[in-house]
Amino acid sequence: MRAGEIIRLTAAFLCMLTLTGCNLQDTIDEIRGGKSWEPGETNLTVRKDGTLTETVIDALDQSYYDSGELEQMIHSTVSQYNQTHGADAVTVDALSLENHQVVLTMTYQSAEDYADYNNVRFYNGSMLGAEMEGYLFYNQFRKVEDGTVSGELITNEEPLKHKEYQVLVTDNSHLVQVPGDVVYVSANASPMAKRQVRPAGEETSPQTEGLVLPSSAVYVEEKDGPVSAKDLEKNYLYIIYEF
Repeated sequence: MRAGEIIRLTAAFLCMLTLTGCNLQDTIDEIRGGKSWEPGETNLTVRKDGTLTETVIDALDQSYYDSGELEQMIHSTVSQYNQTHGADAVTVDALSLENHQVVLTMTYQSAEDYADYNNVRFYNGSMLGAEMEGYLFYNQFRKVEDGTVSGELITNEEPLKHKEYQVLVTDNSHLVQVPGDVVYVSANASPMAKRQVRPAGEETSPQTEGLVLPSSAVYVEEKDGPVSAKDLEKNYLYIIYEF
């Protein structure tokens, strides 16, 4: 083992022993390059500094694009976005187009970049900030302790009391990892571990079809016309967590 690796591991161990406020899981993730969580399906990892990494894993629908066209389109849309939002606002970290499967990894510098680039509603920040952005927490919720649902469904009244918490609001197309322990999830979400959440089931999915990578910046078509803001919000995952 290299000297630098020994120093970093020792620092992590001392942090755990002294309980000085360091978050051991964040330290472990940093040591492993943020790759300790690698599910085999589309997922989104949110970090404490606000950056996000999205890995899209899907079949390559050649009725829309061949691999060359899709690769060119992804790099083109990223380049166009960065021209007006900053050189590294969105980056393509890895792209594999093999055996009729797409594996695409992208990093976004902020929740706003993720929302703007993909043309979706998306929020990560304080509970108060979410309310100010117009998120109304229409969903019912479940309390989560140590990565497990605790108790029955509750209204939004209890979680809305906790302005000290953070909240991630996203659609239900991803597994999600947040940078703190989950304390509440909306009824359409299921905790997998202390920091990991998956959509609860297909029945809560928005009425869309034709989703091709990367997200709705590429192609989304609604089946049955416009969806009301209230009904659409009920399809969002609300993941409330604490650092």
